[in-house]
Amino acid sequence: MKKYVQISIRTRVNTIELERGRALVALLESHDKTPEQVSFNPDKFKDEFLGDESLERWWAAMATVKSQGRSFEAPMSFAWRRKRVVKSSGYVRHRIYTHAGKVVPASVSISAPWNSRVDWGMLFSELVRIFPPQIGMLHLFTPRETGRRGAWSSFETGSFGASLAPELHNLAWATYFGDEFSEEGDRDAMKAEGFIVDEYENGYLVQVTASLEDLDRSFDVFSAKRIKLKTLYRRELFSTTDEPEAPAPSTRSSLLS
Repeated sequence: MKKYVQISIRTRVNTIELERGRALVALLESHDKTPEQVSFNPDKFKDEFLGDESLERWWAAMATVKSQGRSFEAPMSFAWRRKRVVKSSGYVRHRIYTHAGKVVPASVSISAPWNSRVDWGMLFSELVRIFPPQIGMLHLFTPRETGRRGAWSSFETGSFGASLAPELHNLAWATYFGDEFSEEGDRDAMKAEGFIVDEYENGYLVQVTASLEDLDRSFDVFSAKRIKLKTLYRRELFSTTDEPEAPAPSTRSSLLS
């Protein structure tokens, strides 16, 4: 599988405001990711994105939903795709409420083939200001971490589990701990150990290494640092407890050594 970047956010903020949609599109444009197509379904695109005209039509458009014998109005997802460089796709599944009045957090996702020219860390730090996360992640996935089973598979897709009971499958290169998750981890110890910790109003963002590209250039170094960072959290917080093993040397390499 090719290398790709995954950004995922869960947020309790009111995502249906049009100005939040405008801020998202402006952010994408500033990082050469201007949407080319738009849809309510992230798996099916046919309509061209025409800037603010499309945003007013497609952002948080309401639909009647039937559930458990009841009907209610709910905002449809906003999905976009860019087929030219920098290729990317993403969606916003808006915040809704259950029949009991509980908030079902919104989800924001951006996926893209790896491109070293993009400042992914900056994009993520700007995105969490638009959508202050309950939990969030930015990660570069390479063959060392893809194609695995169980919690690793969920981590690979940027999933945080059930909407009303979110869980952390692993530490990403950058992980945002917001709302109730902001109490997790020993931030002072992280800073003392040299980890990059940025404070936000509702939580904090921590990076495993200084560069996202470390996942591609020196995964073993990244892996060792992730193991160290995990020791500063309670043991049961993360679903995964192992690290991918280094690939075995090829037969040809073994014969030449």
